[in-house]
Amino acid sequence: MAFISGKLNKKSIIVIALSAVILLSSVGGAWGYLASRPDPITNEFTPAFVTCEIQETFEGGIKQDVSVRNTGNVNAFIRAAVIVTFKDADGKVLATAPKEGTDYTVAWNSSGWMKGSDGFWYHGAAVKPGQLTEDLIETATALNIPDGFSLDIQIIATAIQSDPPQAVTDAWDVTFSGGVIIPQ
Repeated sequence: MAFISGKLNKKSIIVIALSAVILLSSVGGAWGYLASRPDPITNEFTPAFVTCEIQETFEGGIKQDVSVRNTGNVNAFIRAAVIVTFKDADGKVLATAPKEGTDYTVAWNSSGWMKGSDGFWYHGAAVKPGQLTEDLIETATALNIPDGFSLDIQIIATAIQSDPPQAVTDAWDVTFSGGVIIPQ
Protein backbone atom coordinates (compact mmCIF):
# COMPACT_ATOMS: atom_id res chain seq x y z
CA MET A 1 0.00 0.00 0.00
CA ALA A 2 1.43 3.34 -0.96
CA PHE A 3 1.21 6.51 1.06
CA ILE A 4 -2.42 7.24 1.57
CA SER A 5 -2.44 10.91 2.03
CA GLY A 6 -0.17 13.92 1.76
CA LYS A 7 -0.25 14.41 5.56
CA LEU A 8 1.76 11.25 6.13
CA ASN A 9 4.44 12.40 3.71
CA LYS A 10 4.65 15.78 5.43
CA LYS A 11 5.07 14.10 8.84
CA SER A 12 7.86 11.90 7.53
CA ILE A 13 9.64 14.87 6.02
CA ILE A 14 9.32 16.88 9.27
CA VAL A 15 10.68 13.99 11.37
CA ILE A 16 13.64 13.53 9.02
CA ALA A 17 14.34 17.27 8.97
CA LEU A 18 14.20 17.54 12.78
CA SER A 19 16.50 14.51 13.14
CA ALA A 20 19.01 16.08 10.76
CA VAL A 21 18.90 19.40 12.68
CA ILE A 22 19.46 17.60 16.02
CA LEU A 23 22.34 15.53 14.59
CA LEU A 24 24.06 18.56 13.07
CA SER A 25 23.61 20.55 16.29
CA SER A 26 25.20 17.74 18.33
CA VAL A 27 28.18 17.46 16.00
CA GLY A 28 28.59 21.24 15.91
CA GLY A 29 28.40 21.51 19.70
CA ALA A 30 30.99 18.76 20.23
CA TRP A 31 33.27 20.34 17.62
CA GLY A 32 32.88 23.74 19.27
CA TYR A 33 33.71 22.32 22.73
CA LEU A 34 36.84 20.54 21.50
CA ALA A 35 38.00 23.54 19.48
CA SER A 36 37.57 25.91 22.44
CA ARG A 37 39.91 23.98 24.80
CA PRO A 38 43.03 26.16 25.26
CA ASP A 39 45.45 23.44 26.47
CA PRO A 40 46.36 20.30 24.58
CA ILE A 41 45.60 17.05 26.30
CA THR A 42 48.81 15.54 27.70
CA ASN A 43 49.58 12.00 28.77
CA GLU A 44 50.13 11.93 32.55
CA PHE A 45 51.60 8.40 32.55
CA THR A 46 55.06 8.14 34.11
CA PRO A 47 56.89 4.98 33.10
CA ALA A 48 58.66 3.01 35.81
CA PHE A 49 62.43 2.74 35.74
CA VAL A 50 64.66 0.66 37.97
CA THR A 51 68.27 1.66 38.64
CA CYS A 52 70.68 1.48 41.54
CA GLU A 53 74.14 2.67 42.57
CA ILE A 54 76.79 1.59 45.05
CA GLN A 55 77.48 3.78 48.08
CA GLU A 56 80.79 3.12 49.88
CA THR A 57 83.68 4.74 51.68
CA PHE A 58 87.35 3.89 51.41
CA GLU A 59 89.73 5.18 54.07
CA GLY A 60 93.24 4.05 55.00
CA GLY A 61 93.14 0.92 52.87
CA ILE A 62 89.81 -0.20 54.33
CA LYS A 63 86.61 -0.39 52.29
CA GLN A 64 83.60 0.14 54.53
CA ASP A 65 79.91 0.95 54.72
CA VAL A 66 79.11 -0.61 51.34
CA SER A 67 75.39 -0.32 50.56
CA VAL A 68 73.21 0.13 47.49
CA ARG A 69 70.83 3.03 46.77
CA ASN A 70 67.63 2.54 44.75
CA THR A 71 67.91 5.41 42.23
CA GLY A 72 64.79 4.35 40.31
CA ASN A 73 61.22 5.54 40.80
CA VAL A 74 59.63 2.28 42.05
CA ASN A 75 60.29 -0.13 44.90
CA ALA A 76 62.99 -2.61 43.89
CA PHE A 77 64.75 -5.75 45.01
CA ILE A 78 68.54 -5.53 44.87
CA ARG A 79 71.29 -8.10 44.50
CA ALA A 80 75.05 -7.67 44.31
CA ALA A 81 78.03 -9.58 43.01
CA VAL A 82 81.26 -9.14 44.97
CA ILE A 83 84.39 -9.65 42.87
CA VAL A 84 87.73 -9.69 44.68
CA THR A 85 90.99 -9.61 42.72
CA PHE A 86 94.59 -8.49 42.94
CA LYS A 87 95.36 -5.65 40.47
CA ASP A 88 98.59 -3.90 39.56
CA ALA A 89 99.02 -0.19 38.81
CA ASP A 90 98.15 -0.79 35.13
CA GLY A 91 94.88 -2.49 36.04
CA LYS A 92 96.07 -5.98 35.17
CA VAL A 93 94.51 -8.72 37.26
CA LEU A 94 96.64 -11.43 38.88
CA ALA A 95 95.53 -14.91 37.78
CA THR A 96 95.44 -16.17 41.38
CA ALA A 97 92.27 -15.10 43.18
CA PRO A 98 92.59 -13.74 46.73
CA LYS A 99 91.27 -15.99 49.49
CA GLU A 100 88.98 -14.58 52.15
CA GLY A 101 90.48 -15.06 55.60
CA THR A 102 94.02 -15.45 54.21
CA ASP A 103 94.52 -12.50 51.85
CA TYR A 104 91.71 -10.27 53.12
CA THR A 105 88.91 -10.13 55.68
CA VAL A 106 85.33 -8.97 55.25
CA ALA A 107 82.78 -8.14 57.91
CA TRP A 108 79.56 -9.09 56.07
CA ASN A 109 76.17 -7.83 57.20
CA SER A 110 73.96 -10.89 57.16
CA SER A 111 70.98 -9.24 58.88
CA GLY A 112 69.59 -7.69 55.66
CA TRP A 113 71.50 -9.69 53.07
CA MET A 114 71.60 -13.40 52.17
CA LYS A 115 74.13 -15.14 49.94
CA GLY A 116 72.59 -17.31 47.25
CA SER A 117 74.01 -20.52 45.83
CA ASP A 118 74.68 -18.58 42.61
CA GLY A 119 77.25 -16.38 44.41
CA PHE A 120 75.10 -13.23 44.48
CA TRP A 121 74.20 -11.42 47.69
CA TYR A 122 70.46 -10.68 47.89
CA HIS A 123 68.86 -7.91 49.92
CA GLY A 124 65.75 -9.59 51.28
CA ALA A 125 63.35 -6.64 51.47
CA ALA A 126 62.35 -4.28 48.69
CA VAL A 127 64.03 -0.88 48.78
CA LYS A 128 61.99 2.30 48.26
CA PRO A 129 63.09 4.89 45.67
CA GLY A 130 65.94 7.02 47.01
CA GLN A 131 66.56 4.71 49.97
CA LEU A 132 69.63 2.63 50.84
CA THR A 133 69.95 -1.03 51.69
CA GLU A 134 71.61 -2.02 54.92
CA ASP A 135 75.38 -2.26 54.54
CA LEU A 136 76.42 -5.37 52.66
CA ILE A 137 80.04 -4.95 53.75
CA GLU A 138 80.70 -3.26 57.04
CA THR A 139 84.50 -3.38 56.53
CA ALA A 140 86.97 -5.11 54.21
CA THR A 141 90.69 -5.18 54.98
CA ALA A 142 93.68 -6.43 52.95
CA LEU A 143 96.03 -8.85 54.74
CA ASN A 144 98.54 -10.55 52.40
CA ILE A 145 99.05 -8.75 49.11
CA PRO A 146 101.62 -9.84 46.47
CA ASP A 147 104.32 -7.27 45.64
CA GLY A 148 103.23 -4.78 42.99
CA PHE A 149 99.53 -5.51 43.48
CA SER A 150 96.65 -4.15 45.55
CA LEU A 151 93.42 -5.73 46.69
CA ASP A 152 90.48 -4.72 44.50
CA ILE A 153 86.92 -5.37 45.69
CA GLN A 154 84.30 -4.57 43.07
CA ILE A 155 80.59 -4.53 43.90
CA ILE A 156 78.23 -4.90 40.95
CA ALA A 157 74.61 -4.33 41.90
CA THR A 158 71.46 -4.95 39.92
CA ALA A 159 67.86 -4.09 40.74
CA ILE A 160 64.46 -5.33 39.62
CA GLN A 161 60.99 -3.98 40.32
CA SER A 162 59.33 -5.53 43.35
CA ASP A 163 55.79 -5.45 42.01
CA PRO A 164 54.51 -7.85 40.82
CA PRO A 165 56.53 -10.39 42.84
CA GLN A 166 56.59 -12.72 39.83
CA ALA A 167 58.95 -10.26 38.08
CA VAL A 168 61.75 -11.09 40.53
CA THR A 169 61.02 -14.81 40.78
CA ASP A 170 61.02 -15.11 36.98
CA ALA A 171 64.27 -13.15 36.56
CA TRP A 172 66.29 -14.41 39.55
CA ASP A 173 66.54 -17.82 41.21
CA VAL A 174 64.62 -16.78 44.34
CA THR A 175 61.35 -17.49 46.09
CA PHE A 176 59.01 -14.86 47.48
CA SER A 177 57.46 -15.18 50.92
CA GLY A 178 55.90 -12.55 53.18
CA GLY A 179 57.22 -9.62 51.16
CA VAL A 180 60.82 -10.92 51.27
CA ILE A 181 62.90 -12.71 48.63
CA ILE A 182 64.83 -15.80 49.61
CA PRO A 183 67.71 -16.95 47.37
CA GLN A 184 68.20 -20.59 46.49
